[in-house]
Amino acid sequence: MTKFLRLIRLPNLIIIALTMCGVRYGLLETIWLETSQVLQAEGFSAIVEARLHMKGFDFFMLMASVLLIAAGGYIINDYFDVKADRINKKHLVVLDSSRNRRLALASFVLCGIIGILLGLWVALRVGNWKLVSIQLFSFITLWFYSSHLKKQMLSGNLLIALLAALVPFITGLYELLSKALPSLETINLLLPGAGTSVLSKGAALVLGFALFAFLSNLIREIIKDTEDIPGDLEAGCRTLPIVIGENPTRYVVLFFIFFTSGLLGFVQQYLFRSGMELLFWFLMLAIQLPLLVLAYLLWNAQQRSDYSKASFLSKLIIVCGVLSMFLFRYQ
Repeated sequence: MTKFLRLIRLPNLIIIALTMCGVRYGLLETIWLETSQVLQAEGFSAIVEARLHMKGFDFFMLMASVLLIAAGGYIINDYFDVKADRINKKHLVVLDSSRNRRLALASFVLCGIIGILLGLWVALRVGNWKLVSIQLFSFITLWFYSSHLKKQMLSGNLLIALLAALVPFITGLYELLSKALPSLETINLLLPGAGTSVLSKGAALVLGFALFAFLSNLIREIIKDTEDIPGDLEAGCRTLPIVIGENPTRYVVLFFIFFTSGLLGFVQQYLFRSGMELLFWFLMLAIQLPLLVLAYLLWNAQQRSDYSKASFLSKLIIVCGVLSMFLFRYQ
C-alpha cells in the first residue's frame, strides 16, 4: 500500500483536491454570499439565486474524476521513467519488476476510464456533455507527455504547467455552467449589474489562480529537470538544462520567479487599496518572501542537493497559493 501511495503521489493529489475546494468554497461561494448580502440589503426576497449551483455530490464526482486522471498520470510517468529514476531516485523506484510495470499500465488505463466516465456523468448533469473533453484531453496528454514530450526541451514542462492550470479552471467552468448563467440574469434584473459583477469577479479570480498555478508549476518543473540531469542524460532526454546548460536554465527560472513576483505585486496593490489586508500580508509572507528565498537558493545552487531544496520550497509556494484561496472568506 505504501508503494502504491508513493506511486500515485498522494501529497500531490491532496494539493489538487484542496485547489478545487479552494476555488469552489474559498472563491466562488464567497462571491455568491457577498451578492446574497447585497440583495438582502436592497430588500429583495429572491436571494435563492445567489448561491452555488453545482450540487455538492456532483462536485465530489468531478473532483474524483480529476484525481483519478491525475493519479493515472503519475503512474504512467513512473512507467516510462524507470531508467532515469534508477539513477535520480533509486531509493524511491516502485516499478522495479516487469509484473509491477504491467500492473502500473493496467492501473493507468483503469484510472483513466473511470475518471473519464465520471467526468461524462458530471458533464451530463451540468447539461453540457462536451465538458468531458477536458478530462479526455488530460488523459491523452498525460500519456503523450510521459512517452514523448517529457524528454523534450521545455514542451513537457509547459504541458504539465497547463494541466495544473486546468484544475482551478475546470472547477470554475463546471460551476458556471451548472445553471448559474440564468441566475446571473435574474440577479441583473433585481439589481442591474450585480449578476455581471459576479461573473466578471469570479472569472478574474479563477483565471488569476490558474495563471499562478501555471507559472508556479512551470518553475518547479524546470527546477526538477535541473535536479534530475544525471538520470535524464542516461535516459536520452533533451530537457532544458541538458540542451542549454545549467547556468542558462538558472536564469530562465529566475526570470519566471521575478515575473510571477511582479504579477503578484500588482494583485497585492489592488488588495491593499481594497482593504483586504489579511490576504495582502499572507501573499507577502507566504509567497513573495519564499519566492525571494527561492531565487537566492537558485542563484547560489552548486550541487544537486541545492536544487532539491529549491524544488521543495517551490512546492511549498504552490501549497501557500492554494491556501490563500480560503482566506477570501475572511475578507
